[in-house]
Amino acid sequence: MYKVAIIDDEVIIIRGLSKNIDWQGNGFELVGSASDGEEGLKLIAEQRPQLIITDIRMPFVDGFELTEQVVRNYPDTKIIMLTSYDDFEFAKRALQLKVFDYLLKPVDSDKLLETAKRAMKEREYECTMKQKVVEGMPLLKQRFLEKLIDGKLTPKEIGSGSDFLDLQLAASHYAVILLKADDYSYPEYQNRFGKEVLKYCVLNVSEETLANLGRGLVFNSFEDEVVLIVCAEGGQEEAEQHAYEIAETIRGNVEKFLKTTVTAGIGSAYGQAAEIAFSYQGARSALEFRHIVGTNRVLTVADTGDAPHKKSVELNVLEKELAVKVKLGLEGEALALLSSMEQAIIKSHTVSLSRMRLIGVEITVLLYKELEEQAKQLDDFYAVYTKQQQMQTVYEIFASIRQLVIELVTIVNDQRDHQMKKVIHRAVAYMELHYDQEGLSLQDVSSVVHISPTYLSIIFKKEKNINFSDFLYQLRMNKAMELLRMSDLKSYEVAEKVGYRNPQYFSVCFKKYTGISPSEFKQVKS
Repeated sequence: MYKVAIIDDEVIIIRGLSKNIDWQGNGFELVGSASDGEEGLKLIAEQRPQLIITDIRMPFVDGFELTEQVVRNYPDTKIIMLTSYDDFEFAKRALQLKVFDYLLKPVDSDKLLETAKRAMKEREYECTMKQKVVEGMPLLKQRFLEKLIDGKLTPKEIGSGSDFLDLQLAASHYAVILLKADDYSYPEYQNRFGKEVLKYCVLNVSEETLANLGRGLVFNSFEDEVVLIVCAEGGQEEAEQHAYEIAETIRGNVEKFLKTTVTAGIGSAYGQAAEIAFSYQGARSALEFRHIVGTNRVLTVADTGDAPHKKSVELNVLEKELAVKVKLGLEGEALALLSSMEQAIIKSHTVSLSRMRLIGVEITVLLYKELEEQAKQLDDFYAVYTKQQQMQTVYEIFASIRQLVIELVTIVNDQRDHQMKKVIHRAVAYMELHYDQEGLSLQDVSSVVHISPTYLSIIFKKEKNINFSDFLYQLRMNKAMELLRMSDLKSYEVAEKVGYRNPQYFSVCFKKYTGISPSEFKQVKS
């Protein structure tokens, strides 16, 4: 039920609007009225109505001032203004204050009720959109940061994105630290929790250490790594020293508190946020040397060699992006990426056949590694490797990779479709058992089938060709019709059995679905 408050200095208006409109029968609860704006503000503070119907000209506090305070303090509340004056300036002011609608007295009851319903429908939509943004914020941050370290954002996109996500990126210099646990199979963690919990623990230690020593961002990469973007003040040398101190402290804390070790790679410091990708590649380059110089230490790109040249970085990024596209089952995009890589190599005129074969093996190894389960259905890796070593041209090697991509994407999509059908079947089965629970939600069902509410909503619509809430609504109405047809239960008893604790609201929903009320339906059945 939506709470409604009426504020008007004319008693006859308040009485008329209270008596002449069936508020409760239309899903509203009239929580009170006030005869001036001052009383109205007290009523609003006490009852927190979702809808306010207010006059403009009132003593003490007029409708405009009241609206300004409501918009400031209760931004989700909808306001309908009433006035006896067909004044353009009044309408203009109301529009500026973003009231939902502006109606002239005497007010037609049907029109006011229709306006109130529209206001609540808009409010529901706005609240849903806000909730979706809040729920999606961690994912938006993760995707933004992944694109940032991959160099896929322009300076303008970085500025607007960091402002929207409140990342506070502004700094004199940026340096990336890349952390990787040296032994994800460490017995204590493997036996009790597994790799993901150890990775989370390393992330947590990193966040606490960075919060104490400096400023920046910490997140998991799609590899088994933790990424820190250190936002430092001062010159390049100071920034790199600062990053080293943070990395060394994290390394020590992990060893002390988690009883395991990590190795850190640090890239050079850069003065522009758009250059964070270069620091990330430097950190990755440094980390690659851990198997040579040893683990449980901090490695800098200055110690291990220069960061990869920009052109080689781009190819490396494309290879990883290819694996992501294949994992997502995006055949067209994956093949387009392959073509881009092939053309880049051909145009360079500097890649020898032996180097080309090595690139082919790198891509093939990456695909077999990243899609290990799917690759079990394909030829043994060594058979593919042997064939590639016998090929004589770039075109042959890329043709073999292209075929591999097509086969893997097919398997990925087949598995996803099968899994999606299983998930939806479980979700529907749960809804059919628990439709009688009041407030049964997408979140409830998603927790049962162990996927996110957003993903369940998407695949539910795709599989059933109807959204979750409409399906639940139809299920409840069909069950209600069955109960009314096959039993002597009263309307309110049927309402409870199909998940409605408010009989009036159930009647409204039933009539909307069938065109007649429950009692009329029962008579027709008889």
